[in-house]
Amino acid sequence: MVPRLVSLVLLVSAAFAPAALATERLRVVTFNVKDVGSNGSSQQNALKAVLARIDADVCLLQEVDVVEAGLVPSFGASIGYPYFKNSGTSGTMSGGLMVAVLSRYPIASSVSWSAAMASGDPTANDITRNLLQVTIDVPDACDPVVVFTFHLKASGGSTNEFRRAIELLRLKKVVETYAAANPTHHVILGGDLNEDLGDAPFGQTFASLPSGLPQTFKLGNDVQFPVTYDPFQAVQSIGGLGLAVVDATQEDSTGQYATFQSGGARLDYLFRRPLALPTLGDEVYSSFVDNGVDDAPNGQWLWKTGAPPASNAVSTASDHYPVFADLLLESCAGARYGFGSAGAHLLTARAGITGDGAVGDAAFGLKAVYTPPNASCLLVLGMFKLSPPFGLSLNPYVPGAFLHVSPVSLYGIFPVTADAAGRATFPLPLPQVPGIAGAPLFSQWFVNDPTAPNGVGNVTDAYELHVLP
Repeated sequence: MVPRLVSLVLLVSAAFAPAALATERLRVVTFNVKDVGSNGSSQQNALKAVLARIDADVCLLQEVDVVEAGLVPSFGASIGYPYFKNSGTSGTMSGGLMVAVLSRYPIASSVSWSAAMASGDPTANDITRNLLQVTIDVPDACDPVVVFTFHLKASGGSTNEFRRAIELLRLKKVVETYAAANPTHHVILGGDLNEDLGDAPFGQTFASLPSGLPQTFKLGNDVQFPVTYDPFQAVQSIGGLGLAVVDATQEDSTGQYATFQSGGARLDYLFRRPLALPTLGDEVYSSFVDNGVDDAPNGQWLWKTGAPPASNAVSTASDHYPVFADLLLESCAGARYGFGSAGAHLLTARAGITGDGAVGDAAFGLKAVYTPPNASCLLVLGMFKLSPPFGLSLNPYVPGAFLHVSPVSLYGIFPVTADAAGRATFPLPLPQVPGIAGAPLFSQWFVNDPTAPNGVGNVTDAYELHVLP
């Protein structure tokens, strides 16, 4: 089987063809947009500029005005988002505001959760705005991605804390229901929590309904007292997921967490499963500091698209800052081992695959994600691996880097140029030949990058695959 695979590799390397876009990196942004503005307005133009600069794959939006929601699909499509869903409004407490999702990838399903739907009590009216659940099909991800976006009740005081506590109970219930039915799906939460993690400790307990609730507020009959207000514990205790806060700060800062512009509070958050969704990088986006350069301290910076917008773009678009993160989606077929070395801006590229890695998979290929845009790369492909954690030192050629693919087992070393999104792909269609099942593929990438800390470049971790039957 190995000679056949060697011949296949040589054939593909001799007849190189551009591969379809493949994604293991998923960029997600959450942004309270303070409505979207009318077509042609400075507010909407600024919002477009900010979202285009961040260039996320999935946008979670809060404070979308119900009157202007019809404008969102057209402005989303104008900056590369053909798919859109928004929540509904229920009861009389939403103030005409909704949450919404813009996606680069197809939306498989969505649910707008009202209090009555989430609680099972048809008379319940105890959340301010509906919760939105959207399932997205991401190319080359092992399973679908589900995002939940929310906008909890604003302001301080015990009455508002009680209302947020109930909204968090509803969020916990709908996420747990989805996760139980879809245990392998990737789960991401994002939105305006209207609470600052820095205000901890929490833990206020309510033994009964507080005073000052809206006249239309009706607590669902599924809620049992006492009710505790501990927002971050409530999210992170959602059953079996182990959700963690994405620890984003503003560019060039290690401590600027604020996402609310005028008050300096940190209100907007992304949550992900650390083991299933490793964070490649994260940032609170401020156009005031976006000069296109990674200023000191090195590393608090993510690649963006195009030229920086006007410095006041974010403040024109909203009174919040967006929070975005690059998450790594794994394919089903293989396993990564060893580790990579830091590249530009201390960001580390990762090895991966396209397709499912099975016999007859015409879409199969090897890839690196999170390289610098348009970087020159080398794929190292072999049939054996070196034992982690260290592999073979590449000093002095690539200081601080290690080779994890055995040099005595090479199928070959192949040059590839990354695309503008920082993805290098080597297409390797697998023929419909049962004899190649089980054939080993161990791959690792070298990325040419003079801006890396070692002045030469970096290597990815390595990826192990045995061709599936």
